[in-house]
Amino acid sequence: MIDFYFWPTPNGWKISIALEEMGLPYNVIPLRIGQGEQFTEAFERISPSHRMPAIVDHEPLGGGDSFPLAESGAILMYLAEKSGQFLPTDVQGRYGVMQWLLWQTTQLGPMMGQHGHFALYAKEKIP
Repeated sequence: MIDFYFWPTPNGWKISIALEEMGLPYNVIPLRIGQGEQFTEAFERISPSHRMPAIVDHEPLGGGDSFPLAESGAILMYLAEKSGQFLPTDVQGRYGVMQWLLWQTTQLGPMMGQHGHFALYAKEKIP
């Protein structure tokens, strides 16, 4: 079973969609970031950078103790590998998927975040 620390942000939705599509069993644990729940000591043990989404896999790939993991890109790669879905096994296919995933997490995602900030929250509107 996977504990999924979630709040409805674009990165949170990525993981919820992946878990559903992959058919992996999980429990949603709401993490109210507006109330600072990401800064608790308990959550820091799961995500040392205080970022969500995060998961704890209690039946990790390869066995062993429960496995905490944060950062949406890392979680998506782990879930794909665990489920055997969406991550090809051939080198070119695998790195092709990683190329697009890393592009999304380092380029598109941050730019959409900037747009959201300036369009919705900035005190001074940018023309």
